[in-house]
Amino acid sequence: MRLLKNASLFLPEPIGPGSVLVEGSQIAAVYPIGEATPDVETVDLRGAALGPGLIDLHTHGADRVELMDGGDAAVRMAHFCARHGVTSFVPATVTASFEATEAAVAGARQAMAHPTGASQVLGVHLEGPFVSPQRLGAQSPEYCIPPSADNVARLLQIAGDVARIVTLAPEEEGGIDAIHTFTARGIVVSLGHTVASDAQATAAFAAGARQVTHLFNGMQPLHHRTPGMVGAALTTPGVMVEIIADGVHLAPMAIRLALAAKGIDEVLLITDAIAATGCEDGEYVLGPMKIHVRNGEARLESGNLAGSTLTLEQAIVNVARWTHAGLGGAWQMASLNPARQLGIDGHVGRIAVGYDADLTALDAAGQVVLTMVGGEMVYTAQ
Repeated sequence: MRLLKNASLFLPEPIGPGSVLVEGSQIAAVYPIGEATPDVETVDLRGAALGPGLIDLHTHGADRVELMDGGDAAVRMAHFCARHGVTSFVPATVTASFEATEAAVAGARQAMAHPTGASQVLGVHLEGPFVSPQRLGAQSPEYCIPPSADNVARLLQIAGDVARIVTLAPEEEGGIDAIHTFTARGIVVSLGHTVASDAQATAAFAAGARQVTHLFNGMQPLHHRTPGMVGAALTTPGVMVEIIADGVHLAPMAIRLALAAKGIDEVLLITDAIAATGCEDGEYVLGPMKIHVRNGEARLESGNLAGSTLTLEQAIVNVARWTHAGLGGAWQMASLNPARQLGIDGHVGRIAVGYDADLTALDAAGQVVLTMVGGEMVYTAQ
């Protein structure tokens, strides 16, 4: 057993100072300050904020590798994630050939099958190839294809066993049928890289789509006469929206707008991170696309944004600073909310007795001081 003591506890709602007892891979007890604690091995967190482990549902890479590299890229990403408080994540593909996608998925599958000693790989987020050629962003036009029955079947053959999320444009031919097919397999359908009208988006939500990929980005801007995807997402209950809170993809006011419409319970903080994350400025790739990173901003030669270099703990700090959500609300958007979206909130996403001991501690500056996965300390700042 191990006691994490002298922490400011977030469950993710803040409850004040206290300690958490970990036994094996689970949380055995939670002690508010003043309650007697057992005499066991202790880790003194010195007042750091301790909350449920962070979960990133949309990240392409970090530390000079990306999922599309295949091989052990997902494992290397897992170690980077652990250093930034992420206890589990869903690495994302990009629009590429079926062969390249298959290699990327194979790497993720291997990381899922064997302990990484770091963050857990929960599955794969298939961002493409079923996106709109009119809203590609940094997706490859060469491999952009419609979600026909044959194409959907091929993608499921490649990744159906590990796919957790699929991003698609619902207005493309076969889009609604694809939503039915994916959701029947228990895969979350997220709408993105799309020119869908509000009516088309509403029809997609009615068909079973329940997430929007990086809200505001990769879709038509909100307009008071043609609300589009953004308007439909902000006004449809039960639809989760991804937010990239790096100050580049969205102005802080846009994040406040999303929170005002959706509330804390329906926002997902994600990174959309690329291989340049954690690295210096320079030239990188995102799948088949060349990326230029300047002052931490990743763009194509055309100027289009191409993912981010954001880390999830920084997203929490930013949202806590820019909105009225506070640290507890921001923490929920990066822990409990993604756990709910994947249907795993019965054992992760909270500090509660019987839950997995997936925990993250942040100091007063928002830096990660401890990451615990399944009761094992996979990262400490010391």
